[in-house]
Amino acid sequence: MVISRTIVSRLTQQTVRRYHGGHEFKAPSMDELPVPRGSWQAQYDAKQKKYNTVLAFGIAFTVFSITVAKGSGLLYFNYSPPKSID
Repeated sequence: MVISRTIVSRLTQQTVRRYHGGHEFKAPSMDELPVPRGSWQAQYDAKQKKYNTVLAFGIAFTVFSITVAKGSGLLYFNYSPPKSID
C-alpha cells in the first residue's frame, strides 16, 4: 500500500513538473476568431434536413427489422396468449 502510494505521488509530481510554458506564447485575440459568412438559417435548414433523413432511415430500418423478425417467427410480442402450448 505504501509502495503504491509513493509511486503514484511520484508520477503525479513528474507530470506536473513537465509543464513548461512556452516563451513564444501569444494570448489569443478577437481578431483570430472566424468571421461568420452566409445565412445561419440556410445552414440550420440544411443540417435539419440531413438529421431528419437519418432519423427517417433509422425508423424505417427499425420497423423493417421488427417486421422481418416477427414474420420469421423469431419474435413474439406476448400481446395475447399463445394459440397452443403443444
